[in-house]
Amino acid sequence: MKETQPPLVSALFITWKRFDLLKPTVESFLRNTDYPNLELVIADDGSPAEVQAQIRTLPAHHFSLPEKHRGLGANNNAGLKLCTGKYILMIQDDWLCHGPSDWLSNAIAVFEANPDLGIINFAGAPHPPELSMPLHINAEVKEPCYVTPRPHDNGTNETFLYCDQPHIRSRAALEFIGLYKEDRDQDKCEVDYANRWKHQTRFRTAVFPAYFMQVFSNEGTAEQSHRLAKFRYRAMGFLEPARQFGKKYAPAFLFRFGRWTVQKAVRAIEATRLVR
Repeated sequence: MKETQPPLVSALFITWKRFDLLKPTVESFLRNTDYPNLELVIADDGSPAEVQAQIRTLPAHHFSLPEKHRGLGANNNAGLKLCTGKYILMIQDDWLCHGPSDWLSNAIAVFEANPDLGIINFAGAPHPPELSMPLHINAEVKEPCYVTPRPHDNGTNETFLYCDQPHIRSRAALEFIGLYKEDRDQDKCEVDYANRWKHQTRFRTAVFPAYFMQVFSNEGTAEQSHRLAKFRYRAMGFLEPARQFGKKYAPAFLFRFGRWTVQKAVRAIEATRLVR
């Protein structure tokens, strides 16, 4: 009797101008993942022609290689539209996979047993697993997986259950939430999607404690980061001593007003497109 093929998983690799990081990311994923039904998709956000020629040498089934740089949201959407799997694994181009080799098989088994599960995170903020809410698993899955009902609270910045770091999403959840906001501002794309996930109640988010920040590690340096290279992060880094001084000595209301004013000014400068 012929064995039933497990559901198709689309592994979507998101990249831009970093073939030196993308190549080991794809290779480490294939080397440390034994899942038998994969579709590899690479979405590039308008890298130079010579970089896109290198990308085409990688063992993917589908490529999105537009000529123009359109931003993270558009790049994500272009890649998602090429994915045909029941589940979609999103990996940016600077995350190496370490295994164990059955990590993806175990994750898909949990999805199949829990139709209301929308995302399993493998990296990002350390959202606390609710140990009283284990997800159903079959006997072959040895590692427990738990619901993360609320985001990690670090006391300063808001964190979200959704983030763009390595995660698996069900197609049902993708179709329910929709595609990404298309804007050249990377942060707007991510925060918009994270807020949409935050305000929905149909699908749950989960984590394998044994796999979190273990299956994947980030190999990108600060110099290679597209985010940290942006003007706002360079400006905030330059102003960090002033921020520390104000936080320590200024009245709280004055500190908050000053921080808000600086953030508005930086974004206004970015909006001119004279800096990036």
